Amino acid sequence: MKRLYCTLLLILYYFSVSGQVNYTELPRNLQLYPRDAQNQAKIVVSGTVTWSDFKRIGVKVLREGVVTDILSQTLVGESDRPFSFSTTIKAERAEYGIEVYLYTDTDTVLSVTRSRLVCGDVFIIHGQSNAQARVGIDEGDYGFEPQDRFMRNCSYTGDDVQNINWFQLTQGDNSVGGFGITLQRLILANYNIPTLIINGAEGGKPITELAARDPVNPANPYFYYGKLLRRAQWAGVARQVKGFIWKQGEAEAGTDPAGYDKKFATLYDQIREDYGNARIYISQINILMSAQRSGAAALRDFQRRTKYLFKNVEAIATVGTRTYDGTHYGVDGHKQMAFEQFRQIARDFYGSTDTMQINSPDIKQAFYNARKDSITLVFDPGMDMVWKADSITYDFSNGKIIKERYQKDYFYLDEQPGWIVAGNAQQNRVKLALKGPATARFLRYLPSVFSDPPTSDFYDGPTLRNKRGIRAFSFDGFPVADAIPTVSTLAAKPISEKEIQLSWPALPTAQVQIIERADGTPVNFRQIASLTAREASFTDTNLPDPFGIYYYRMRAFSAVSESQYSNVVMGRPLVLGIEPVAPLVQVYPNPLATGQQLHIESDQVQFTRIDLRDLTGRLVKSWTGPARKTVSIALDGLATGLYVADLGTTQGHTVQRKLIVR
Repeated sequence: MKRLYCTLLLILYYFSVSGQVNYTELPRNLQLYPRDAQNQAKIVVSGTVTWSDFKRIGVKVLREGVVTDILSQTLVGESDRPFSFSTTIKAERAEYGIEVYLYTDTDTVLSVTRSRLVCGDVFIIHGQSNAQARVGIDEGDYGFEPQDRFMRNCSYTGDDVQNINWFQLTQGDNSVGGFGITLQRLILANYNIPTLIINGAEGGKPITELAARDPVNPANPYFYYGKLLRRAQWAGVARQVKGFIWKQGEAEAGTDPAGYDKKFATLYDQIREDYGNARIYISQINILMSAQRSGAAALRDFQRRTKYLFKNVEAIATVGTRTYDGTHYGVDGHKQMAFEQFRQIARDFYGSTDTMQINSPDIKQAFYNARKDSITLVFDPGMDMVWKADSITYDFSNGKIIKERYQKDYFYLDEQPGWIVAGNAQQNRVKLALKGPATARFLRYLPSVFSDPPTSDFYDGPTLRNKRGIRAFSFDGFPVADAIPTVSTLAAKPISEKEIQLSWPALPTAQVQIIERADGTPVNFRQIASLTAREASFTDTNLPDPFGIYYYRMRAFSAVSESQYSNVVMGRPLVLGIEPVAPLVQVYPNPLATGQQLHIESDQVQFTRIDLRDLTGRLVKSWTGPARKTVSIALDGLATGLYVADLGTTQGHTVQRKLIVR
């Protein structure tokens, strides 16, 4: 009878515990905790116990089902006795759990269990249908992988905006989408970090609807923006979001692009207020088959420029993505975009060293040559551009061409096609050859809208790209500048044994002037000075060898244009000291009168070349011939002054001697 009584008492304890413990903080099953700088997160279990029979409370912490820690606390007082526990979990491929127990003097009761807790990173996706990326989800085209258990979605249940819960990434009524699934898998596979993605995208909606926000209650779920924010706040992650991915603009490009910049600025300010300094990733939309003819190109150009107009924003192009149909993408397209986005995210948050040419090439400058029959496009430093000259599709049954497109045909001068006859790429530059001199002031790359039935209803190339296959941003209304005039009269004048002075005509349209020098021979130039536009002279005071030969060239730049390299000029220091003593070479008479013969003798070396230069580096006399120890040359017509003789020997050396003509 006593044993039966104890069993009944334990049952009564078990069913009454929920009413005797009030939790103020308690994890939810499947919850993701954002990781901190130490790659971990703190889990808190706290509340009060009202039943006086419970003397102690304890928490077991489990990792992958194995107990890793046991915490215990004595309950003090008669009622509403507080308790609080905290433990840390790591951001890793592991799920954690907790079990909370209550203890009387003789018995133990399990109060609550929570399982499948993870620590990791949070990303938000918002926008239109290409952000939803629902294609292939219901058909299972993304499948399920065992590691998906470490990835999370926080979603509404059905249409009930009051009912939010945690799910695995492929579950829930608001799927993270194919783009999100792929991004989460890439982060886990490469960095072992679990992730939560909350996707609030709504197909076909303009930015005004997606950004509409209740100023009194920003998380009002009856607005699309509030419905998304409410999920993030419920999950406790709104202020700890790593990246906010915005994929939208098709609605406006197809109907009314005007004012998109101001509408995005409003959304940007809201994101900053509600999500803190989350890094915002913008996808420049593709070319629509039905859009406003000029406004769509301008909208895309604004998206290209968002990373310069707003803080902590990155952008990427989507043109040229696989499986595009003129509006949407197939499964492979969403996977491709997720992989390209992942590389930027991996660089920004996971210390990836794969950083070269992962951004979309972006236009920095466009300027004519002097004749204005070519335009040079300058892209980001470090880009290695590829000019894909054409895109030809054949009917292999008969060998006939179905369609052919040429890259040159998708550049527009002042919105007019047909000006470009050829193009080529070298490093971060693309040079466009024009059919003749042009006066256009603006350049567009890629059409505002494209439809070419029956061959294709959507633009499928060719596209400018870098050598890693990342497509360049389309751009619109980009200014084409005139070339900065090229200096052709750069002059060098020695003024001491350690100084050579350069001079050139002033360049009023330049902002920066670069001086380069090569030592010994006119190759392997390196920069030695950067000057402002106002300067028209420079003195080189860093000459390593007072007997050396130095070659100089210069180039001018502005924010929008540049010049070609100037003429190359040679200079030597004004050597007034003692001549080198070895090898012994006699040069006489010295000084000598103009018209006299100059005699050069040596008993140690033989000469094959003699070059006589004035102090500006200009060659005034020269001799070449078979090797000999004695050479005589006439010096007719030389002006009085100081000259330097370069005596080339059979050993390949050059002996220098001063010569004065009176």
